[in-house]
Amino acid sequence: MGQGIPEEVRFLQLRVNPKAAEVVEDEAKAEGKPVGHVLRRIVENHAALYGLPRSQVEVLEADRKMLKMDRETYFKELLDHRYRVVLTNGLGAPGPGLSLPSNAGGRKK
Repeated sequence: MGQGIPEEVRFLQLRVNPKAAEVVEDEAKAEGKPVGHVLRRIVENHAALYGLPRSQVEVLEADRKMLKMDRETYFKELLDHRYRVVLTNGLGAPGPGLSLPSNAGGRKK
């Protein structure tokens, strides 16, 4: 007998443009997972701020509100900051205050 859903969930339907659908489908295929799994992970990560500790979420949410940005704009700003670190310091380079794991950026021990 198959396993049921281990937690309460809500069913959502959405429509996305073909390019976005292709990106999600390609990611699902690369991971060997169903598309629904990838979409659920994306939604849950967004809702939970990627599992950051509550203290970090509180600071980032307060910062976002002070800047009067919605989440999408704020995330774009955070990614832009990392992009600028990469442009300045190269691929895989740690930025100010960033300590990357030893296997980050495809580096091998």
